Amino acid sequence: MSAALPYLNKLRKSDLVDFAEITGLNGYKDYNKPDLIIALDSHLATNRSTFADNNRFADYYKRLAQPARFATPAKRAMRVEVPSSSPAEVLMRSSRRQRAVQPEPVVKKEKESESEQEHEETKSEQSVAATDDSEAATVQGITAVQPETPKVPTPKAPIMNNVELPPSPAVVTDVIDRQTAAWSKSINETWTSSGVVEGSNALRSLLSSAKAIETLVLLLEGSGIIRQIWPLRYLTTVPAIEAIHTPEFVLNVPDFFILLDGAFWAPFSLWLLTNVFLPLGTAYFFNLKATSTATRNSNPQRTNFDPLSFNIARALIAYLVYAKHFSFWDLYSGFTIDKVNASVPGEWTGMLTGTAIGLVGTLYEAILQK
Repeated sequence: MSAALPYLNKLRKSDLVDFAEITGLNGYKDYNKPDLIIALDSHLATNRSTFADNNRFADYYKRLAQPARFATPAKRAMRVEVPSSSPAEVLMRSSRRQRAVQPEPVVKKEKESESEQEHEETKSEQSVAATDDSEAATVQGITAVQPETPKVPTPKAPIMNNVELPPSPAVVTDVIDRQTAAWSKSINETWTSSGVVEGSNALRSLLSSAKAIETLVLLLEGSGIIRQIWPLRYLTTVPAIEAIHTPEFVLNVPDFFILLDGAFWAPFSLWLLTNVFLPLGTAYFFNLKATSTATRNSNPQRTNFDPLSFNIARALIAYLVYAKHFSFWDLYSGFTIDKVNASVPGEWTGMLTGTAIGLVGTLYEAILQK
């Protein structure tokens, strides 16, 4: 192997083909790159006198002039690219390369000595022998048997028998729907059996009238009067009980002895007179509803009290007594009138508001009955 062979090995095959065309190498198209490198190296070394003046081969001949460096067969094999192929193909290429015909040199100068030609031929034979040695080392490396890695058997997963698969989503949905329907039915039955629905319906029927509204207004006013004129008296103090963690508290009860005093009956009787008795008397005698019912029906269902007359009379009396301090010809004192007026929520304006609510309810009920 010549000293310039590594230089050719580093070149691309296209550059090697150009060199072969320039130098007139025969049969270069049938060579692969390693064969072309060896043939071109031998051809250039043989015709050194012909191509030494060419600038394209200056690097080659510069390296060729350097002394050859000896290397191990393995390193020499690495310098020449050997394609990955079977050992038989490598041996066939080696034998074919040994039988290859050396290209005919192009002789331009006849003055070269025969001794120099023999020296160049000797170098080319040495390079071919070195290449054969490297290929043989490569074949030995390829044919070396690598130890096989033992395969570890993969444990198989245990087969689960008698596995209960979950039900389908449709089955789960049906079960949920059935349970929801059962719970809803149970709740409805419990609610119906409790009597809350019947009680609420009865209470609604009782309160859905003008009379019920007027009764609630009177109860509100009466509770305010009772709270003011019927005071609570101290009875005793209940001590704290540590077992149940209750604090002590004062126990007050209504003073029933106040019923024997005029301080209770004067305000209470004034309120009853102005808000209950006089309006009821007016509603009884001025009963416009009973008269209109008698003219329309042959068998009338007479109404004893007219709610419209009741509310109008109560509003007028409340205004005269509590706003203008009408004392029924000095039957009640101004102190009693003021006490009743202060005891009612909203005073006399609150009374007028209650009568206005009763009037609206009465008119609305009359319109619905038409």
